[in-house]
Amino acid sequence: MTNPRTSIIIPTYNRAYIIQAAIKSVLAQTDQNWELIVVDDGSTDSTKQVVEAFKDQRIRYVFQQNAGVAHARNHGLSEARGEWIAYLDSDNELSAQYLATMHADIAEHPNTVFAVPRSHRILEQYKDGKLLESKPDKIDIVTDTITIHDIFMRTFHVDTNGLMHHRRVFDEGIMWDATIPVMEDWEFALAMGTKYPDGFLFVNEVLVTYYQRFGGDGVRSNGTYRDNIDAFEKIYQKHKNDPLMKGQTWYEPTVQRWKQRQQDFEAGKLPPFSEFYYKRP
Repeated sequence: MTNPRTSIIIPTYNRAYIIQAAIKSVLAQTDQNWELIVVDDGSTDSTKQVVEAFKDQRIRYVFQQNAGVAHARNHGLSEARGEWIAYLDSDNELSAQYLATMHADIAEHPNTVFAVPRSHRILEQYKDGKLLESKPDKIDIVTDTITIHDIFMRTFHVDTNGLMHHRRVFDEGIMWDATIPVMEDWEFALAMGTKYPDGFLFVNEVLVTYYQRFGGDGVRSNGTYRDNIDAFEKIYQKHKNDPLMKGQTWYEPTVQRWKQRQQDFEAGKLPPFSEFYYKRP
């Protein structure tokens, strides 16, 4: 069997009700040279049946005992046969031109090791399973040029969805860090950027639709203030000596800001994280 050019990894947990749209967005790709690896992180719903209902030999369902999204992505990496690896969460969607556009841009920049596209980000507020409000995320990218320096300086938001990297990243030992509670996608990008400082490419086209559902079942949207504090601390300690981290100014004010928010939450001055983050200034 000829190996596909791209392996797309979807980690999922109890998403039988929504994963079809993500899978259909992969099936709709104009570049059909792919395999899809759905890593089920211990679901107790009908996820397996929903995935296997797609009668396409390029789709592989892999089950693991519940261990978290980072472990699921690493499991997918170990199963991948493609030259390039891409990621999609089970509640988001790729545009039909995603693979074709990414590979066309990468072909024009042969030193590329990892790349990210522009995304259309949508925030949604749920209560008791019902959608209350939906709005575009104000932190969508507004500049046309993003560099590896922007990733380290935190002037650019790196997201898992649409992230693509060469398989050498995994072969040479870089994996998703399961000890990072949130923002593990940023940490993964930092690890790649440190090893391949000249290998980053920003693809300046909207190729992903990303939904952040507050009050739903997303890990990030149901996080805590403490999760943010822990993540920033761990990521900084892990990467503070990276050459590209030199000159950063985000660490101290960012951690202090989240610590203050944690104190305000404990004092009853702020709502739970999911409500605050959705309405954040």
